[in-house]
Amino acid sequence: MLYDPAVITQPDPALFDPATHGEQARPVGAGGRQAAWFLSLPGGTQAALRHYRRGGLVGKLVRATYVWTGESDTRAFAEFRLMAELRDAGLAVPRPLAAGYWRHGLGYRAALLTERIPDAQPLALRLEDALCEPAAQAIADMHAAGAWHADLNLYNILIDRQNQAWLIDFDRGRGGGVDAAARQGNLARLRRSCEKVAGARGVAFWALLARSYEAAWRARQG
Repeated sequence: MLYDPAVITQPDPALFDPATHGEQARPVGAGGRQAAWFLSLPGGTQAALRHYRRGGLVGKLVRATYVWTGESDTRAFAEFRLMAELRDAGLAVPRPLAAGYWRHGLGYRAALLTERIPDAQPLALRLEDALCEPAAQAIADMHAAGAWHADLNLYNILIDRQNQAWLIDFDRGRGGGVDAAARQGNLARLRRSCEKVAGARGVAFWALLARSYEAAWRARQG
């Protein structure tokens, strides 16, 4: 288990069990593969709990078990460390609170706790032209910090009450630098999400966001 001692003063695997939190654990309505909850931690910190689940065809056969290749390779530990690195770099990502895994023979299960962004909504629910710039800036900042997002979609960009954009869900993401192909791959995935969510309106929104991104990226490069 990894955890932030400033928030998690009594580390306990039970923190990753939604049943531990009783009625305070509420399922996340959008995304999460039915394995994410909003909850309140001891001390009052509002958090999001996510159990790692497989997607696609494999996910229909083996939902929650991953092949064990070493502790540092566990999905939860890798995501916790990447998010902590991005937070330290000043990026708008949720604070990672705790990461845990449970090993079972050649496999393991994992879970992650992050701080909840108050009153934030997925960008998928707010396709407003004025939000293209903050969303594009958040993506450009991520790339400038050398990070790549494995699933950049409209549900993994949150907009808070001040219209600031936050990036979430860095599962399978990586740091260490991104090249032009990786950057464009992130944008292409986001375009597909925009079209899937809102059709022609989504594609038009993405076009505005892409122009804002290029401007933000050029500014970051000096």
